[in-house]
Amino acid sequence: MPKIPPRLHGKLRARAHHSRFARHYFQNIAPLFFAPEVAGGPLLIATAVAIVAMNSPWAEAYATFWQTPLAFSFGGSELRYSLAEWANEALLPVFFFGIGVEVKRELTKGLLSERATAAFPFFGALGGLLVPVLIYLAFNMGGEGQRGWGIPVTMDTAFALGILGFAGHRMPRILRVLLMAFSAVDDVGGLLVIAFAYTPDVRLWPLLGALLAYAAVLGLIRTGVISSVPYVLLGVVVWFLMQQAHVHATLAGVALGFLVPTSPRVSPGSFASKVRHPLRLFRRARRQIESDSQERKQEGHEDAARALGTLSELSDATYEAAERVLAVANPWITFVVLPLFALSNAGIAISPDLLRDAVASPIALGIVAGLLLGKPVGFLGATWLACRAGLARLPEGTSWAMITALGILAGIGFTVSLFITELAFGGSRYEELARIAVLASSLAAGLLGYVTLRWALPAAGDADDRENGDRADWPNGADSGQVRSPARVKMFRKQ
Repeated sequence: MPKIPPRLHGKLRARAHHSRFARHYFQNIAPLFFAPEVAGGPLLIATAVAIVAMNSPWAEAYATFWQTPLAFSFGGSELRYSLAEWANEALLPVFFFGIGVEVKRELTKGLLSERATAAFPFFGALGGLLVPVLIYLAFNMGGEGQRGWGIPVTMDTAFALGILGFAGHRMPRILRVLLMAFSAVDDVGGLLVIAFAYTPDVRLWPLLGALLAYAAVLGLIRTGVISSVPYVLLGVVVWFLMQQAHVHATLAGVALGFLVPTSPRVSPGSFASKVRHPLRLFRRARRQIESDSQERKQEGHEDAARALGTLSELSDATYEAAERVLAVANPWITFVVLPLFALSNAGIAISPDLLRDAVASPIALGIVAGLLLGKPVGFLGATWLACRAGLARLPEGTSWAMITALGILAGIGFTVSLFITELAFGGSRYEELARIAVLASSLAAGLLGYVTLRWALPAAGDADDRENGDRADWPNGADSGQVRSPARVKMFRKQ
């Protein structure tokens, strides 16, 4: 469960005892918008807006707007995409970059740092990739819809995270970490499918150039270059060359995310010894400033500034690069990248004729079965077999009921599935049938996964008390049946 920033957490907690709505907002809604990690609230709203717009009298104008071309040219070279394509090609890689950074942190120093625990989502992802494809091909092998076998391969990470947010404070953090790790493998598999199954003419030389630029980023990290400018420039080069190679640049985003260091340049243990000398210099400079000599005062101010600069750099060096990158990137991903992507891609025009044709279409049936059945069966079955074989271990703090809920949420295929739909059936009636099937199965997976998760999680009372504090400490609190001691009420009022 994404945590609300501490200051806002305290503010909302103080308000929560006033009304039932404030309490509900604090527990369930606020984390969807005010989270240091990627939050799903803006994405859910943008998706609803896109679907409503495409089924309104302004549908044509809305679709035309996102097809407006935007070009950048330099000399004889030009990069031209529609606004919707820019959202796919330029914004989506930023999201997957953040996913790569977060998963690396968990693999190197977090809840997935143990091999047996990290193997759990890896095997789940493999099962979640293979089983949906087999189920889809069972409906469409040899038919006109066979080309769409990649549609149920990849889950929609952002939507699944949004559903987890609705689960409230009862959800253990390990579930989000498992989902992120599962989605990282799942997304890489899906992107490989896009690159090699739906890209007919991969260009070798730009791809080699992207690999060289990627190696240059790794070289800068190895040599200890601190400035972010060369990393950003090389990242843009990797993205551009991947575009020229006709390989979807989201793969570059994940790969670059895995390069971000997860260890600080100055460890907390060595920080105390390193700051002793600049602290001595600062104290001496302060004594110079207090002297009667104007020249010594000026020297003191300069020495103090130098010492403070050293202390500031040492303090900054105790932050890991991954932590800094996510602090900058996640608000942009939450409020800009994902909402724009949803607004430009999630709109689907729904009609009675389309629904009637979809019910009888093997393409639509294969997608629905692949996402709603294949994803949970593949995820749950592969992880269970891996645990039985001793290759993985059920993470501490979880249960198989929770894992089942994650498997069902993996059936939300939405945005990436829609992208593969366009690659497989672009411009045909099959694309419309596949799009409505993706929408229906993603909606069903989200609702069913949410219900299953609420059933699998611990009782609400204990978890809410642990997260929000004992409400008995709050006078005139929400639960009028609770007994509040006069001493506690008096203490609260003094504070």
